[in-house]
Amino acid sequence: MMTPNPADPTPLERLARPRSLAELVIHEIRELIVSGRLGPGEQLSESVLAEQLGVSRTPVREAFMRLETEHLVEVRPQRGTFVFQYNEAELRDICELREVLETGAMRIAISRNREVLVEQLERVVSRSETPPLPDLAEYQALDNSFHEGLVKASENKELIEAYARISGRVRTIRYRLTRTPQQIADSRLGHREIVETLKAGRDSDAVSRLGLHVYNPYEMFRRESEVKKATKEGQA
Repeated sequence: MMTPNPADPTPLERLARPRSLAELVIHEIRELIVSGRLGPGEQLSESVLAEQLGVSRTPVREAFMRLETEHLVEVRPQRGTFVFQYNEAELRDICELREVLETGAMRIAISRNREVLVEQLERVVSRSETPPLPDLAEYQALDNSFHEGLVKASENKELIEAYARISGRVRTIRYRLTRTPQQIADSRLGHREIVETLKAGRDSDAVSRLGLHVYNPYEMFRRESEVKKATKEGQA
């Protein structure tokens, strides 16, 4: 058995801990919800998901419990487990909390790791602009990297953990409301404007632009709701 040589200053490489079956199942069901393959309000079946994932019902039940703490599913006694859904007021609340966390993270990251923050955001935005342009799934991953990356750049553990509690719902909402080529182009442009503003040294302006950017899902949802309402009234 190899033992470390105390005279050798080279640190040993830590072994990555493999994910448990429960963690894998949680991840898979979370991604099914985020990507819309499990739709808002859809009732979930332990037995069906267990069969589809090739596991027993126990890790699926554990996944439901975890995802309930993330508010990605709702467990209704005597009725079952359902994918979360939201109305206009609930979406506004999520966006308001997201604005507080993301703009706060950006302010902290600017004061602690400004150069690293700008380099990291530039890398993500450049990838999203480089031909061939990413498809929907690829852009969603880059969009997530942009926002979660700026939060992690704050290196504030409490803030990062707070953001993690809404991250699943934020990703799900983005996936539902940033789907068309125009919506993706608008999102990409918003990211580029934030980065260029930071590069120009206009930090307060960059924070303000980020605050407006994270409200886009709410504004899109509100406009879509108004169109649906007007259409319904016109058909009445």
